[in-house]
Amino acid sequence: MNLNGDLYNFKMTDAPIDDANVEAVFVTVSEVKVDGEAVNGFEKQTIDLTAYQEGNTKVLVADDMAVQSYNNVSLVLDYEQDASGNSPGCYVLTEDDAKHNLNSSSQSQSEIVIQDGFDVQSATTNDVVIDFDLRKSMRSENEMHNESEFSFVTESEMESALRVVVESNAGYITGETTNETSAEGKMVVYAYHKGDFNMLTETQGQGTSDIMFANAVTSTGVNSDGSYQLSFLEEGEYEIHVVNYSHNNGNGHMEFNSMMSITSNTSGLVPDGMMVDAGASISMDILVNGFIGGV
Repeated sequence: MNLNGDLYNFKMTDAPIDDANVEAVFVTVSEVKVDGEAVNGFEKQTIDLTAYQEGNTKVLVADDMAVQSYNNVSLVLDYEQDASGNSPGCYVLTEDDAKHNLNSSSQSQSEIVIQDGFDVQSATTNDVVIDFDLRKSMRSENEMHNESEFSFVTESEMESALRVVVESNAGYITGETTNETSAEGKMVVYAYHKGDFNMLTETQGQGTSDIMFANAVTSTGVNSDGSYQLSFLEEGEYEIHVVNYSHNNGNGHMEFNSMMSITSNTSGLVPDGMMVDAGASISMDILVNGFIGGV
């Protein structure tokens, strides 16, 4: 695709996976398409998704695009070979330097179609961000039965795990968390469109791959200093929820422990409904003050 219009940068970011044994997660993208047409100038790339979190992005390609509306973006993933010709193309690298093939099918590649439209409206350089949510797109050995310790979810679930956002239309929610409970392990902050969170549904595995918190827009882990950042939220009203995970000492994988009771430490803001405007950053500090329910 080279339509001699406005310049668009296609970028990739990641909502991470939490696993004590994971050093990196590599995906090999052999083609990027918009409405079924290949983006001009793209070259096959192998990308460590874990290097692009909390608002950091990897530029995939720049292309001239006509001023109009587009319906979808596709990533063609090569499962067999990475950009250097080595096998496999998509894999988890664990701390023992072992590669775990993420392909659980017989296909050598697949095209993941992300049904998020976007508009090219102005004569400026625009940024289209593809968010590759590893918490939704991967599963570990305690959730499946094959030779690899990790695997991608089904192709239809992958399409739901990825989203496309025009960066200029998106905002951020950031802040500090204070934990006043006895909870240890990992805290994860999930963002939902206002009204979309149902605790009974979201804390149960959904779909073929038993994906928890499947309807979250995005998520982020709480850092060791208590900080968090939810990135690339399209303009709208959101609610946020905090979940506690613990590491399974047998395999290092994260396991759901409990939903947490939270309140805002920032005057004028509440966790169950806040407006995010395009280009804006909202700062809300969170007090974690109890347990709601869990395993």
